[in-house]
Amino acid sequence: QSGMPIRLSKRMSELGMCSRREATEILRRASECVDERMLRTLDEVIYLRGKPVMGGSAVKIPPEEMHIEIRAGDDPPDENEEPEDFEFVPYAKRPWNEIQADTIVLKKPIGYVSGQEEHDHVPAVRLLTKDNIALDHVDDEEQQYLIGEDSPFRFDVWKFAGFDTVAKSIPRHIRKKIPEDQLKEKRANLETLSGYAPAGRLDIDSTGVLIFTKAGVMARRLIEPKSGIRKEYIVKVQPAVQPTHIERKLGLKNLPRPTRDLKVLFRRGNRLLNERISLKPLVEAEWLDDVTMRFVMVEGKKRQIRRMCRELLGWHVVDLLRTSVGPVRVDSLPEGKWRPLTQEEVTAIFETQPKHPKKSKSRRKSSPASNLNGSN
Repeated sequence: QSGMPIRLSKRMSELGMCSRREATEILRRASECVDERMLRTLDEVIYLRGKPVMGGSAVKIPPEEMHIEIRAGDDPPDENEEPEDFEFVPYAKRPWNEIQADTIVLKKPIGYVSGQEEHDHVPAVRLLTKDNIALDHVDDEEQQYLIGEDSPFRFDVWKFAGFDTVAKSIPRHIRKKIPEDQLKEKRANLETLSGYAPAGRLDIDSTGVLIFTKAGVMARRLIEPKSGIRKEYIVKVQPAVQPTHIERKLGLKNLPRPTRDLKVLFRRGNRLLNERISLKPLVEAEWLDDVTMRFVMVEGKKRQIRRMCRELLGWHVVDLLRTSVGPVRVDSLPEGKWRPLTQEEVTAIFETQPKHPKKSKSRRKSSPASNLNGSN
């Protein structure tokens, strides 16, 4: 019902200020303070129309409330300020120079992991250097701003060991695809972009769009399935001959014969080997030629496309490219290069209409008596 009060934490989540859990935690800490003097010791305090909120997570507000702030406890709003002076501005509507450098996109090459450095695998963040930035899409003045002395980008020195070409943890088929000069490369004091985390993941043997951001609201928008952000993949395949050693250990005796019928990918209830949760149906799936498929999905699991092709279609993936995440594409971006998102891309990401799951309605079976009375 329109106009009914909602929880403050829910409203803050809707506005993209923080998650409901984060807001609840901030409210909990404030509720434990006896007076406003104790509030000054907190790192974060929520202010509603200039007043600190100390009533806990049960506080409710009008659903259209916009006068909400998160500030440090020792930096309360000025008493002379009007509520309009601190009206919350949604992330996508903030001045472009404030958020221009918050999110970047990398065209990840093969051989890099999207997460942290582990098991001798090199993280993709290693590629986020000054030399690898591509600014062909902006004018000269903006280029000077982004790479000049007042650049919004900050680079820190990280020490990487480089690729270990002997380690068994790097699959042989991946090592073969890595250029020889890159394998021998040892960068001891490499300056890489600081403060950014990957919004999603991309396997070590996959290439394409990998987005990094330092804005929590952007990360949630890109990662949460209910945001409705679509991801597109181009996949090259060959017939799968027989189950791998790991598949056999998990109980898979035979793979299906290779099929060109993709209808199974749109069905509900598909499950991969040894997985309890069923897959979400794909949005789009089609053959582009004899060995190339195109998939579009909103929500995907770890290595889903590779396993789905083997276990449901009988095809083995030999090459996987993520061509887009929502409006963000890297068609003209060379592998290993990165660039900041454009204003149009950021706006389009937040204009995508979230998808709310529909509640399933239980169907009552009609009794024989009701059928006799003409009920359907």
